[in-house]
Amino acid sequence: MLLRFTVANFASVRDEQELSAIAADRHDDIAVRAVPRTQHHVLPALGIFGPNASGKSNIVDALAFARSAVVNSHQRWRPNDPIPRRPFQLDPVREKEPSEFGIEFVAEGIRYQYGFVCDSVEFHEEWLYGYPEGRQRRLFERKRGTSIRFGQGLQGERKLIERLLRPNSLYLSAAAANGHAQLLPVYDWFAKHLRVAVEGNAHSRLQETRHLLEEHDAQAVLHLLRYADLGVGNVRFSDRKLQPEHAAKLADLLSVIEGEKISPSEISMGVDVEVTHLVGDREFELPMELESSGTQTWLALAGPVINALATGDVLVVDELDARLHHHLASQLVRLFQEPETNPNGAQLVFNSHDHSLLGHDTARLRRDQVWFTEKEDGATRCFPLTDYKVRSVENVEKRYLSGRYGAVPFFDEELLSAIAVEVSC
Repeated sequence: MLLRFTVANFASVRDEQELSAIAADRHDDIAVRAVPRTQHHVLPALGIFGPNASGKSNIVDALAFARSAVVNSHQRWRPNDPIPRRPFQLDPVREKEPSEFGIEFVAEGIRYQYGFVCDSVEFHEEWLYGYPEGRQRRLFERKRGTSIRFGQGLQGERKLIERLLRPNSLYLSAAAANGHAQLLPVYDWFAKHLRVAVEGNAHSRLQETRHLLEEHDAQAVLHLLRYADLGVGNVRFSDRKLQPEHAAKLADLLSVIEGEKISPSEISMGVDVEVTHLVGDREFELPMELESSGTQTWLALAGPVINALATGDVLVVDELDARLHHHLASQLVRLFQEPETNPNGAQLVFNSHDHSLLGHDTARLRRDQVWFTEKEDGATRCFPLTDYKVRSVENVEKRYLSGRYGAVPFFDEELLSAIAVEVSC
């Protein structure tokens, strides 16, 4: 479970901002989970709302970057590669300063605090603390220019891994690459249990849907597709293959590039997807590209959603409302909110500018599940609805639209008048 996330000096985020999944109120009717060895509970869903360009997606991007650094920095980033962080660029001083990321989470029943500080060249700091018995225990602390300080509880080849460390790789990433058994559960939380759905990985998410359907006969995926009332009866996938001689040549070339043997059978030029629709007593198959954008979006989300619900993972979705009707978006939130459909305590973190989700009876977002973003002097501020006194959730949408909580766009009527003058000339 994800408990808290903090970020500073990344994209439009200048000063440190926090997103917390710790429940501020008691909720007996949604799928909250107890945080081990604390009095706290964690929420099953968090929604970030705000106008366009307020930084909603940058909060998601920051979390995705932190995940990527853990998973990829040691094995996939080359020694001289720059660290692909994006500092705040509207302040010349801040742009040259490092970025900072912190994540508090629970993996295999143990609460952890992990974080790092980096510029575009190297990691300045990195730390990991565990709370196996409720009290903080240091696993390691790394600071640029000094040896890593290890806690007494961290065993294994600690020093050997430190010698293999590069300035542009994280110790946690290097430890996992070298099979450090004690740190693998922490690494696996990032690699396997923190899922991020953005437009750029729609293809891999579609492949996840395919894998569930073909390898596991996951009827829950088909049920989810049919539940959306998109007219989908079934889905069929097929790989587009090259001619054998062309596949062999391409496999040889890729083997040299990747440094490992690639079989011609692994070469695919893409995937054909056909969606079956039942009209009366007849079936019709349509290629994926002829389906509505809503159907395509739902199909690419179906696999990750079912996997997250089945394994209790954290699913982070950028622009949940993009190409989805707000009723369908609210039903997706409901899957994570309801204890019946979320028995394993999965979490959904999403951003949206669909204000109707705030007042939708299906999503049933509580006040501590609602966060807002807005710009102040060009920098993103992220704040919870609990900063305001709200008697009930029923009128949150109306108050939000009226500007009661901020985080709404400002429309300059003088500019509209100027446009009218220009177009009438």
